[in-house]
Amino acid sequence: MIKLEHVSKYFGPEKKTAVDDISFEVKEGETLVLLGTSGCGKTTTLRMINRLLEADSGHVYINGKEIQSLPPEILRRSIGYVLQNTGLFPHYTVSENIGLVPSLLQWDKNRIRERTTTLMDKLRLPAATYADTYPQQLSGGQQQRVGLARALAADPPVLLMDEPFGALDPLTRISVRREFKALDEISHRTIILVTHDVEEAFELGTRICLMNEGKIQQLGTAADLLFRPANTFVSSFLDPQRLQLELKSLHIRDLWNWLPAATSPVSKQLTAQSTCWEALEAITTQPVSVVYEQEQKLIDGNGLMAAIAAYKN
Repeated sequence: MIKLEHVSKYFGPEKKTAVDDISFEVKEGETLVLLGTSGCGKTTTLRMINRLLEADSGHVYINGKEIQSLPPEILRRSIGYVLQNTGLFPHYTVSENIGLVPSLLQWDKNRIRERTTTLMDKLRLPAATYADTYPQQLSGGQQQRVGLARALAADPPVLLMDEPFGALDPLTRISVRREFKALDEISHRTIILVTHDVEEAFELGTRICLMNEGKIQQLGTAADLLFRPANTFVSSFLDPQRLQLELKSLHIRDLWNWLPAATSPVSKQLTAQSTCWEALEAITTQPVSVVYEQEQKLIDGNGLMAAIAAYKN
């Protein structure tokens, strides 16, 4: 769906390297997270995909078509774009902000109104209450929801997100992130999301592209980065949150061979798709059971940690 081949970008008269010969492919319906510290090149990479910045070398393809073959304004109308600071127009109402791209695409007014109302309801911004309000009348979390609705309004197959939750306070950030993950509107889209938040990357990404100094250090699943790091940079980058990340990236089914069989039914039950983090939250007061492929196993705190250790080794 999205493919970068040997893409590089330089800035300034001294030609300082911002992105250094990177290549990757994002499949249809996949969420790829560009992860790294400030200045690693992740936002520059994102902006080259919708030609807010032009690559100095290499090629970018969307749906098999080289993006240089399309006028930038036409390209961008088929790509949703969500910014950290929302980028909402302050003199437009919420409904006008959301309906902007459909208007440019010359949708009829009834279709725009229906689409706007649908998205606002899905994002917990009832149109009856918020359609005629202005961005400055909303909280940070509400503004971010409007920015997401605007990016989704024309039903683009591709969604680019640049630190979309970065300006929110920690509690609001967690809440909006969970709403985003559960939103049916994103389930079929190809998404590239930029963040410096490791936990966010592990929670939202199908795969993670960890960058440093303009280069890709490793691209893979959360488990790949945690348990099969490509180099010492990858290991050290994840070390401060390693246990928490392991609990959130591993699922009970991954540990199945190391969990004890259940000898009697337990009232509380999880699914094998549950993460170890969810299991840990569930077993704070009592063991839980889980059925997977017609076999039942028992999970308690000691057994869970022992299974994780066995999996890693």
